[in-house]
Amino acid sequence: MSNSVIIVWKKPTSTEAYKASCCFVLKEIKRLGATGLVSDIYCRGLVSVENRLWFQKEIMPEASRARLEKIAIVAPNDVFSEFYIDNQKETTLANDLDIDIGAFQDLISAQAWMLGENIPV
Repeated sequence: MSNSVIIVWKKPTSTEAYKASCCFVLKEIKRLGATGLVSDIYCRGLVSVENRLWFQKEIMPEASRARLEKIAIVAPNDVFSEFYIDNQKETTLANDLDIDIGAFQDLISAQAWMLGENIPV
């Protein structure tokens, strides 16, 4: 059973909107006691270095303290997404955060992973 929060980014955002959205998601993780987060970033666009570092410094540790266990990132299979996802994985390891990060190309596969299931290809 999975208790997850899902965010689907609909368009690129300003720094203010990005941070407000991340803070809202963190608040919901805490409120619901969610152990999973599914983030569909297909339409989000690139995240600036400053925003990425802010997310890693402020949001990730707080999410870990709130007992978040898994983050499923739904993203296109391109070099930008690969860099972003690898960077998030490295951050969790470097900061000893107990959060498993998975990369998926569709929401169904991400949700199945949250439930511990595999979708046959």
